[in-house]
Amino acid sequence: MNAMLTRCGIGVLALTALSGCGGGPTERPGAATTSTSATAAEPTTPTTSEDEPSFEMPVYGVEPTTTRALAPGEVTCPPPAGRTVTVHSSAPGSPTLTVGIPEGFAEETADGEEVRLAGPAGMTAHITLTPTTRNARDAFTQYSVDRVAKFSIHSVSVIPGDLCGYSGQELIGILAEQPGKGNEYADRIVHVWTNSGDFIAVVRLEGPSGTPGFDEARTAMLADFGITMPD
Repeated sequence: MNAMLTRCGIGVLALTALSGCGGGPTERPGAATTSTSATAAEPTTPTTSEDEPSFEMPVYGVEPTTTRALAPGEVTCPPPAGRTVTVHSSAPGSPTLTVGIPEGFAEETADGEEVRLAGPAGMTAHITLTPTTRNARDAFTQYSVDRVAKFSIHSVSVIPGDLCGYSGQELIGILAEQPGKGNEYADRIVHVWTNSGDFIAVVRLEGPSGTPGFDEARTAMLADFGITMPD
């Protein structure tokens, strides 16, 4: 069953400007949503770090992992149609990702291991593949924490994003240092197992809050992508 959880964080001075994560992403039709907010209300009694609310990212999109021997060059997830870019890691045994390019986007940097795309209205996309020693749940949790760590105002909504039997999540939210001057982001992260170890595939989309066409670009950029094992 598809579901989405939303988590928000906000500084004391910005509390009223982003009440309830206003301006955040819209929920997919049919998704069940729960919300929690980290607010900074005036306490009536002294608090300690143990009193602070803690948030645990949900396991949405984490699938049971049943590995098997993979043939050289095996396509474990078919590539999309249309314009694409390919990305791999320098790590031995790295698979290759084949990711679709949304309309209006063009390659800005492409060296095989990292691709950056420039899109309309200030939107950008970034695609990477890196080895990991973490399992899917731990890798996703760490990624979501790192994604918002540098921003005093942030939100993240988690949606299942599994792909061709691999565990995956979509993270959608906002990142800002002050109210009204932030970015929307939409990421898809997939935990890919191979004969030589595990990898994290990341497709990121980001743009100024309220950018026209962001939702359409998100749908295209975070669509299913191809995965091919090395020869």
